[in-house]
Amino acid sequence: MAVVEVFIVLSLYIYVLFRLPEMRIAGTIIATVLIGGLLYYTITAPSAPEEEMNRITVAEIVIEDANLEPDPRVTKLSGRVINNATAYVLTGIVFDVKLYDCPTEDTPLTACFIIGEDTKEARVSVPPGQLRAFEAALIFANLPPVEGVLRWDYSVESLRALAVVEP
Repeated sequence: MAVVEVFIVLSLYIYVLFRLPEMRIAGTIIATVLIGGLLYYTITAPSAPEEEMNRITVAEIVIEDANLEPDPRVTKLSGRVINNATAYVLTGIVFDVKLYDCPTEDTPLTACFIIGEDTKEARVSVPPGQLRAFEAALIFANLPPVEGVLRWDYSVESLRALAVVEP
């Protein structure tokens, strides 16, 4: 379908340049700028998101000091992450965070009610062997009042990483 659209646009462009000779210089300048911009975008465009996912495993990172700060509007998940991968820069961590209403502090999470869940990505830039802070903004809509003890847990769903660029 895109080939047909490009063909139609090019046909109209050539038609206008032949029918309006005074537009040939401006048309050539516009075409040069558009082709240059398209080439620049093609060369510098980031890789496809699917290629960036799961290049490193969850076992290659260490998450420390994970903290959940509940708020009526936006809840923040923050902490620190260490990238132990050797060939990739960690650029994102997708978290799945669940809120639980538990009868007591010691009740296993499997026996508690899940009252809220959100999945968000924390954007970071952690070169191999380094530590950085992360933060993700979560939204838990329609939370019921907590009747017992509010507890939470998270899991890392996927990781985003880019190859290390040597200078």
